Parts: sequence; structure tokens; C-alpha cells
Amino acid sequence: MNNFSSNFKPSKRAIKVLQEGLILGPNEKPQEMIERIADSIFNVEKNFGTPTNEIEKLKKQFGSLIDNKFCILNTAILTNAGRYNKKPLAACALPPIDLLKDFAKAEKIINSYHENGMGTGFDLNQTKDPVKTLKILNKIAIKGAESGREDRPVGNMATLSIHHPAILRFIDAKLNANREKWKFNISVDITDEFLQAVEKNSKYSLTNGKKLTAKEVFQKIAENAHICGDPGLVFLHRMNLDNPTPHVGRYTSTAPCAEVGLIPGESCQFGYINLGKFVKQKAINFKKLEKTTRLMTRILDNAVEVSLNNYPLEESKKVMQAKRKIGVGICGLADLLFDLEIPYDSPEARKVSTEIMNFINYISKVESHELAKSRGSFPAMNDPRCKHITSPSLIGRKYGDLNLQKITNKQWKKLDQTIKKTKLLRNASTTSLPPTGRSALVIDASTGIEPAFSLLDHGHIHPELIKHLKRHKLWNKKLEAQILADRTLKNIDKLPQRTKQIFKTALEIGYKDHILMAAALQKTVDESISKTINISFDKSPQDVFEIYKDAYKLGLKGVSVFRNLSRESQPRNLGN
Repeated sequence: MNNFSSNFKPSKRAIKVLQEGLILGPNEKPQEMIERIADSIFNVEKNFGTPTNEIEKLKKQFGSLIDNKFCILNTAILTNAGRYNKKPLAACALPPIDLLKDFAKAEKIINSYHENGMGTGFDLNQTKDPVKTLKILNKIAIKGAESGREDRPVGNMATLSIHHPAILRFIDAKLNANREKWKFNISVDITDEFLQAVEKNSKYSLTNGKKLTAKEVFQKIAENAHICGDPGLVFLHRMNLDNPTPHVGRYTSTAPCAEVGLIPGESCQFGYINLGKFVKQKAINFKKLEKTTRLMTRILDNAVEVSLNNYPLEESKKVMQAKRKIGVGICGLADLLFDLEIPYDSPEARKVSTEIMNFINYISKVESHELAKSRGSFPAMNDPRCKHITSPSLIGRKYGDLNLQKITNKQWKKLDQTIKKTKLLRNASTTSLPPTGRSALVIDASTGIEPAFSLLDHGHIHPELIKHLKRHKLWNKKLEAQILADRTLKNIDKLPQRTKQIFKTALEIGYKDHILMAAALQKTVDESISKTINISFDKSPQDVFEIYKDAYKLGLKGVSVFRNLSRESQPRNLGN
């Protein structure tokens, strides 16, 4: 008997997101959405012998967290779970298709993934004419989006190696983005060899033997990104360095926002912890954060189980069965920093953020280890080439020397040794940092690891700013009117400088500080990070050049830049 009843109360904006994103079913109430998700996600516990009373307890715990906006799941789970019982709950996938052969067959496969709610990634290195292929794929995506058969708006990513003979034409592929309809992000896969040639101002080789001047190519990438936001960069060799199961396959492309590397057939499901809800009296509630992380890890493993028999192709089932990759992520980072009164662009913000994400990463692996005791490890763990059991191991190499306080090196090394000795780990990867888009808006959280894009939302001042001003006895009607008129705090003379520093928006934060935050967090995450470096309209192509170069030097696995007002239509109003 189901004794869980949701009392989720979304804001007006959240209801609009739920309705316009087709996340709610026809005539479905938000509370009913939460209840069907709970039923779908936790009924699968029966497969693992979980007693009925324990399942109901888990549903209530989940419901309480969602109702109080401590966490949220990716929109594919919100849309599909308990509503479309033949659809997987994955947010993204790399369709296993041959782009050199039958495009009619490829279109059917791509549509099947999109209609099941998955954004898609594509490796264009196998094609002789990647730009022609990209345009065909884009037409397929547009046609599918306009067909009425896709409940969830999905994105796409196309990647191409810097060494491909057609790289220059690919870099130019979206220059007419303001005059053409696009459903694709594009990224250039950059190698060490190429970056070294950029530094030396020397030539590098394409796969056909032709040589190009590396710096000129890199400048062309920066110039085009300055104009239209594309291409971004991905560093697939770094993603593959951290790929725990190279024997199952190498990452050949990424999710649409580059937050995970993917092998053909692979997918991923995400859940997001709303960090802004874990602050009370300027202290972080790590006890509550641990419970939430453990439950989120379990939920996402259940989501894999629900999905296994529902993928469009058998290859996806095989890959996901072998790896069981999940992505515990975060949203609400900007809200948390506002509440703690820490400027986003400060060393203190980066320290706090890495401590929290390192904690989440560690706890997710502790829980994955515990789940493996009763459910078994992901099958690819049993191969001696799995990097979780090699020497040195992936966990030990990545996290054993971080020198953080909340979770120490000693704790990481002990966990690493336990996993190597027992070979018990339920999920090949457990953490990733997607953009969180619509999901974060459903619980009124700032998106992903981004700073606030504006201090106003639908004409209302950010609640954390109001809280701060009241806390420091600065709030009054005159000030409210000034903020509503100015949109930022820059021109309000009587506010303390500290307040202005704390409440900087994305365009007020220097690009180096955007990159430094992403680089700090990258060290604490299995997969990659979706991070857009937002810059003001007056920034130059040389600024983009330096951003891309710094992102590589600081260890990121990918990066994109968006210059405000460079597109006639853009996803967010960035203010100034």
C-alpha cells in the first residue's frame, strides 16, 4: 500500500517550467508528478529484495527532500518516471550509429533516442565531410523537435578532432547562427600536441599529413566563439584518462553540454543537490548533506535499473549494464555563497565549494560501495583493466592528495583500498556537474555551479539579497526601487563595498574567476563540468583566446564562452 503523499508547492515560475517543458502530464498536478516518480524509482527496489515497509520509508524520505526543495532529478526522470513505462530515465546518450552509411536508418535511431527524452552526442571524426554531416544531423534534430513526438526539448553535441582534415570548415560551421536554426552545440577536441604548437607558434599535423599553424587555428576558434558562442572546446584525452572502464570503450564524444564523456551506446542519469538549502546560521549542515547524497546515489542507481529494459537499442542496455554510470551533481551554489556572504570570485568561495563537492563525491562512493554489498558491483569492475582496481587506482590518483579538511586524504585512501580489496562498487562513476537547466528552476535554485545571472527574477529581487540587506539593516523601500531600476548594485552609492562584492552577477565576475571556480571543482568530480564563461559584449576575440588557453592550463575537460548579446536570441538575459 502506498502511504506517501507529496505536498510539493512549486512557485509560479516553476509551474510554468513544468508546463512549458511538458514535464507534467495532461491535467497532472505537481504533487502527483512527485508521487509517480517515487513509485517508479522505488518500486524497483523489489528486484533487490528490499522489504515493502523499507520501500515506503524510502519514498517518504525522497518525498520530503523534494517537497522541501533539497534536491531534484534530471528532467528525463521528472518527465518519464511512472508516466512512460517503456522509456528510459536517461538525460543523454551517444547513439551507436554509423554516420558513413545509411542516414535513413541513422535518423530512425536518433529520433528514437530523442523521443525517449535523451539529448545526444556525436563523434564526427569518422566522416569525410563533418560539416555536411553536421547539417544533416541538425535537420534531423529540427524535424524531430517539430514533429510533436518529443515531450522533452533535447540538445545535441557534435565533436571533431583538431587534427581532422576538415577542421577549418567545422570551426566555421555555425558562423551564420543568427540566420539559421540550430539544435546543436559544436566542440573541437584539443590535444596536448596542438596546445604545445600554439605555445611555440609552430605548425601541427592533420591526419592527412597537411600542416597548419596552430596559433592561427586557435585564434580562428576564439574569433568564431566570440561571434556566435561556437565552437567550444573539449579535451577528450583528459576525459579518457579518468575513464574507469577503458576496456568497455573509449569516450568518443560528450553529452550536449559536455558534462560527461560517452562511449557509443552509453547514457547517463543525473540528480542535483540544492546546496542553497543546506545553510543555516551561516553554517553548512553536512549531516543532512550526507543523508541526501546517500539517497540520491541510491535513487540514480534505481534509475539505471528502471531504464535497462527500455533503451531504444540493445547496445545501450549492454553498456549501461556493464558500467551503471550515474551523475550526482549540484545546483544552488550561487545561493549557498550568497547565504554564507562569500563573493563567488574569491579564494574562500572556491575553498568552500571544493570542500562541499569533495564531500558529496566521497559520500556517493561510500554509498555506492554499500549498495554493491547487496546488489553487486557493476560487471566491468571484474576486469583487471578496470581503473578502480589497478595500481595506481583511479580513485587514489584523483582524490588521494587533495589536501581538503572535511574529507581527508587518509579517508580517501582508506576507501580506495577497501574498494580495491573487495571489488565492491555499484557504479563506475558517481559524480558529474551538468548545467541543471530546467530542473534547478523547478525548485527555485540557481543553476549548476554558475553565479547568479541577474539579481532580478520576473521583476522580483533575489531573496538572498533581501535576506542579506535585512540582516544588516540596510533594507528600505527606496533601496528596493533603486535595485529594481538598476538590476545590479554597481550604481547604488550607499551600499557597503562588501555587499556589492557578494552580489556580483555573472558578467561582473572576471573570466579568470569563472575559470578558477570550474578548475577548483573539476578536481573533485569524476566526470566533467558544464560551465559557460559569460563575458560582456565589449570583450575581444583575444579575451576568448586567453579564456580557452587558461581553461586548458588549469586542467578543465571542456569549456565554452558566451559573449552577451552576440546572438539575436539567447537563453538568458545577462543584464548589462
